[in-house]
Amino acid sequence: MKIGVDAHVLAGKFQGSRTYLLNLYQEVLKQSDPEDYVFFGHWENEASPPYSSQSKYVNFKSGSKVKRLTYQSLPLLKDHNIDLYHTQYISPLMMPCDTICTIHDILFETHPQYFSKQEVIRNKILVRFSAQRAKQVHTVSQYSKSKIVELYGIPEHKVKVVPNGVDLTRFTSEGKNESAGLIEQKYGVRDYILTVGRIEPRKNHIALLEAYKILMEKNIKVGPLVIVGKPDFGFQDFFNRIDELQLKPYVHIIESVDDRMLPHIYRAASVFVYPTFAEGFGIPPIEAMASGVPVVSSNTTAIPDVIGDAGIMVDPESYSEIATSIATITKNSELKERLIKKGLTQAEKWTWEAAAKHFIQSVKDLTTKTVEIGR
Repeated sequence: MKIGVDAHVLAGKFQGSRTYLLNLYQEVLKQSDPEDYVFFGHWENEASPPYSSQSKYVNFKSGSKVKRLTYQSLPLLKDHNIDLYHTQYISPLMMPCDTICTIHDILFETHPQYFSKQEVIRNKILVRFSAQRAKQVHTVSQYSKSKIVELYGIPEHKVKVVPNGVDLTRFTSEGKNESAGLIEQKYGVRDYILTVGRIEPRKNHIALLEAYKILMEKNIKVGPLVIVGKPDFGFQDFFNRIDELQLKPYVHIIESVDDRMLPHIYRAASVFVYPTFAEGFGIPPIEAMASGVPVVSSNTTAIPDVIGDAGIMVDPESYSEIATSIATITKNSELKERLIKKGLTQAEKWTWEAAAKHFIQSVKDLTTKTVEIGR
């Protein structure tokens, strides 16, 4: 079977779907025959492919999303004899073969207030269409699966959970002192509160600002606040609130971090806080746990299933609860060490190797059923 993969996101901005595809297939190709896979994307340097050189790499003829989804993909898939095409969220409108569609979440359905009207309308039509037409739907958590089944009326057996993971060779607790020195030298911060994620309303950064202000007013020393993420949809209120709370000297925003530096930023943090309103999975808290950093995170959507009892769960609407949790970790060294140990154990449950096994088994299930139906 020839499996095609829509890998155009690898040339795009750093986000969950890019992290997912990059890491998942690095493991999938270790566990299966690389020659079975054809990657469709934008390959500026085909001499240095992101995956195995035994796989084939095909360039889309333009960077236009509309062209890719309407007429550009069909002839490419035919030319390369693709039997099964793996996409994320939205599949091409015209397809010569079956599809697996990975839908990380449908938060635009359950939490539309955190998306632009254009995104909500587009996704409600195209993601639903792609899911209902797909031979199999993949998603990253039981929470997302339940919502896809409930809202799109897709049979439960058709929706497979292929979760996110963490690279435990990169995100590790070893070398904390070295990382702390490196980050202090590069960014001028030490023993800081950290959060990672695009600056947009859904990530709830304003709650973290409010909690930080409470800690300052109570003279609780917790170090600076470091936010790794680029401004995205609806970010202006966040920057306005920094000025209103007079927190500009204490808040350090790092918009761009390469893959090499990110693990050091995690390791050097004293506490990781993730007060998000809604997630289909939530990779950053797991990366923080793998880095030996205690985690405070919201108790909503998929987060409790991912973190378990290895972090402190808070109401994302409660500034005081977030502040109290940060202060408790800061003051209670025994609790901090206990959370770090639990976090390291919890992170080991979410590996890309395990995710790849889920993916490969799902494809086997699909092909087995297809053969049985053919008989």
